[in-house]
Amino acid sequence: MASTLTGRRALVTGAAGGIGAAIARRLLRDGARVMIADLDAERGARTARELSEPGAPCLFQAVDVSDEDSVTALFERAAAEFGGLDVLVGNAGVAESGGGVTGVPVAEFRRVMDVNVMGTFLCARAAFPLLAADGEGAVVNLSSIFGVTGLPAFPAYSAAKGAIANLTRQLAIEGGPLGIRVNAVLPGYVDHDMGDSRSLLDAEAAAESLRQREAAAARQPIARQCSPDEIAAAVAFLASPDASFVTGVLLPVDGGFLAQGDWRGPGQAA
Repeated sequence: MASTLTGRRALVTGAAGGIGAAIARRLLRDGARVMIADLDAERGARTARELSEPGAPCLFQAVDVSDEDSVTALFERAAAEFGGLDVLVGNAGVAESGGGVTGVPVAEFRRVMDVNVMGTFLCARAAFPLLAADGEGAVVNLSSIFGVTGLPAFPAYSAAKGAIANLTRQLAIEGGPLGIRVNAVLPGYVDHDMGDSRSLLDAEAAAESLRQREAAAARQPIARQCSPDEIAAAVAFLASPDASFVTGVLLPVDGGFLAQGDWRGPGQAA
């Protein structure tokens, strides 16, 4: 389905790499003006330079989405640079290192909730006045298939993504009268290394982690991992006028994962 975002002003969080960078690339390709934001200032600035083209620069702002002051500064700059905002993509997120409910440290659980849930809330709250100004705003949050199902060994990630899913519905209810549509994409297994987690492992452990992930993805009806570009295409549609009557939707982009009544596989954050 074709989509166009010509002239729209978009902000994508968690976009220094992976899915976020793919989303920013797609929005730029579809004609949007784009600012990306990430906690990793060096990588984020490099990604913005790589995405920029003559006459279509990609801007960058460092942000900690779990910190209110940092989020406020981000949206103040977006408003100053763009003169407003039309699209927010809430992509920033982290997962714990595993271990299950008895193994995850309390501080790590809190960090996952702060970044994923509080970060999504703070960004939406800061964006709403800007998005409401023209009555045609759009928010697209990134939840997960594991916000709908449980995920072995990752209670914080599953809980956080589930909270994002229901927060998206709540924001859609509040945003409708303001002309703001709010939806979420639920990725399945995506061919990327979330948080560079595999890069922190030794070669043997990293290979085993990838093997488990590919084995789990192979159990889906479409028996492969998704590409970041396929997630970006869904986000671009929900952000565009083509989705003008779509709000409060949790859109799985999961190769049929959630269509299965019985799924068992190794725990890997999507």
